[in-house]
Parts: sequence; C-alpha cells; structure tokens
Amino acid sequence: MNYPSPRHWLLLDAICRWQSLSKAADKLALSQPAASQALKELEQRLGYPLFLRQNRQLLPTQAALDLLPKLQQLLQLQQELVDPASTRGELRLVASETIGCYLLPALLAEFTAKHPDISFQLQICNSSDVQTQLRQQQAQLGFIEGPVLTSEFSVQYWLQDQLVLVGSPRFHADIAGSQDDTQEAGKQSTARSAKRSAERLQRQPWIIRERGSGTRAVLEHELARLGWTPAKVLELQRPEAIKQAVKQGLGIGCLPELAVQDELAAGQLMLLPSPLQLQRHLSLVVPVGYQSPLLQTFIRFLQQIAKQKN
Repeated sequence: MNYPSPRHWLLLDAICRWQSLSKAADKLALSQPAASQALKELEQRLGYPLFLRQNRQLLPTQAALDLLPKLQQLLQLQQELVDPASTRGELRLVASETIGCYLLPALLAEFTAKHPDISFQLQICNSSDVQTQLRQQQAQLGFIEGPVLTSEFSVQYWLQDQLVLVGSPRFHADIAGSQDDTQEAGKQSTARSAKRSAERLQRQPWIIRERGSGTRAVLEHELARLGWTPAKVLELQRPEAIKQAVKQGLGIGCLPELAVQDELAAGQLMLLPSPLQLQRHLSLVVPVGYQSPLLQTFIRFLQQIAKQKN
C-alpha cells in the first residue's frame, strides 16, 4: 500500500484547524497548488473524501472527524521522535543484585510518583552482566557495585555501600565472642588475640557470591590484602540464598549491610567484627554517547538522592 507521508498528515491537521486550504498552506510554508495536490493525493490514498467544499471553506467529513483522534496521537509520536520528552516514555535499566533488590524499588516508586508518565523495565544480574547488557544496547542505564575497567562507558560514583560478615546466633556466637575477647585483652596481647580471631574466621566455611559480582570482587581484594585464605568457600548466586545458608549454620556470609538489615534487627543474623575494610562505591554506568532527555531527567533525580544520602 502507498501510505500517506508525514507531510500529508500535517496538511490534514492544518486544514482541520483552519478550515482553509490557503491558510494551511501558509502555516506549512507550501504554495497553494502544492497543498491542493497533496490533499488530492491523500484522499486518493485513503480512498474517501476528507472535506466538503463550501464557498472558500473546507468542512471535514465524518471520515475526517473519525481520523482526528488517531491523527493527534500520530503527530504526537512524530514530535517525540524528533524531540523526545523528558517526562514521558520508558527507561530500560539493568542493576546488580544489591541495588536492584534493596535500593531501586523505593527510588522508582518515588520517581514515578513525580513523573507518572514514565515507566521502567528493570533487569537484575551481577555487575559483569550489567556491562554486557549495556554493551549490547539492552539497557540505557546500569547500576553496579564493582569497578568498571573500560573506557566504553561513562561511570559516575553514586552512593557508598558497606559489606559485612554475618553469622547465625545459633551457630556462630562463639566467633563473635572471640572478637569481644580480643577487645578486652587489648592491654595484654592484642596482636596475638587478633591473630587467633583471624584464624578462627578463616577456619569457618565462607558463603560468598559468584565470580563476576561486585560483592565478590571487593571481598577478594580485601582477603588478598590481609593474606587471608578461607578454609572452605561455598558460592551462591543470590543474597537470599546466602542468608538462608548462614541461618542453617553452613558457614559465615559476606553480604551488603542493606541486604541483612531486617535479619539483624530481628536477631536472625549477627554481625561478625573483622579487620576487613569492605566499603565500596555503587556506580551509575551509561554507554558513551547520546543520552535522551528522559534519561537525563532520571539521572538528575538519582544525583539528588546521592546528595541527600552521602
């Protein structure tokens, strides 16, 4: 089918507004013969008349009136293609586990309350896969917990995060006790007590995230810095699975504090003090190049959140 062109639809809209071919031609910077020919072509392609000619006026037929609501939608979409709106549309996000599960839901709810015409698609995976999704253009904005070692993305530090070691009060109370003892014995043999505490922690089975996760990367860096080698490591891909395994006494876990706040408050898990320095940055990652006005609006919102929290 020989579909009407955008010029035809703009002409139809202008004639309906002004009920005059000459005024419509003037608004669109067309000569009157060109406008008349375009209207003739449009009616031929649609297969029915659009206007009744009375004196110098063009009165829309019922067929034209029926077209108008859909025509306005079409012209709005055409305008958004040329000049995208900053408060309407859909954003595709991809986030690592901690951010996607424990931070973004509340932030998306706050943002959509202010901008109800914006919707989101959110994928959750580990930090390595976040970069893959961005590279393949499957998402417009990524959230990660680990470092980005490539120049193909624009990376903005966003929020700070804290990882913690956790155990079960049923199975690991003695480990926490030994840490307290270390503090009490500080005047006599701090170094020796700290060494024993470190050895006790390393003898425990450690339940940690899979390779490629930001949590795993930060933990491995710290273990290497201290020269620690856990006796046994169990890999699990979800924070919830790690929490359940720790509760059952399978080992101690390393998780973001955000992920265990409820369990710590309920006494289901307990913090295990250690010399590990497990602070990290959460980052916004965007492919280098074009950023839509909609994406820029959302990033400004995220940056404002960071100012409030940091």
